[in-house]
Amino acid sequence: MSISTSKIEKNWSTFQSLIIKCCGDAGKNLLEELGERMIMCPSSMRKDQIGAYPGGMINTSLDITMQMRKANQINEICTDEMSLLRVGLLHDIGKIGDETTDLFSEQDSEWHRDKLGQMYKYNEDLSRMSVSHRTLYLLQRCKIDLSQEEWIAIQLAQGSHFEENRFYVGHEPSLGILLQQSKALVSHLFRVL
Repeated sequence: MSISTSKIEKNWSTFQSLIIKCCGDAGKNLLEELGERMIMCPSSMRKDQIGAYPGGMINTSLDITMQMRKANQINEICTDEMSLLRVGLLHDIGKIGDETTDLFSEQDSEWHRDKLGQMYKYNEDLSRMSVSHRTLYLLQRCKIDLSQEEWIAIQLAQGSHFEENRFYVGHEPSLGILLQQSKALVSHLFRVL
């Protein structure tokens, strides 16, 4: 799957305006520092995973944020719209890599692309970090203030199955549950459609 250039541009415009709305000047700083790389960043490596195409991270983050807003409206889980936007939009920015180096690079092996559907590969030159830790690092570096609930929700974004997140099982903040469930729904819809 891929998306058109016009869809990438529309997504980026929407993403930018929402980031500025929920993060103010710190959001502008984030967009200035990392924006060019965020625009085309994929969300995953393989075709059978959501967002394995240029612009996939932003597209997926917008879809997840939309699902979070819908679920929140129905269930009244989170009362702070800005908090919901920060978590939904920013939970995966660690997928861009660090300040200067991309996490994903195009797969140069035709066999891996054709047989395994691996469109991208990890950049082995980057320091090892989980996506959640890299996200939290980049947000802190760009001076985006997070509440305790937002920080934990982003930490838990990759799932409770990670050893580092098992401590929180059964005690996840509502915002974290909202994010995890929305991610699961968006991923499920990708697989069945």
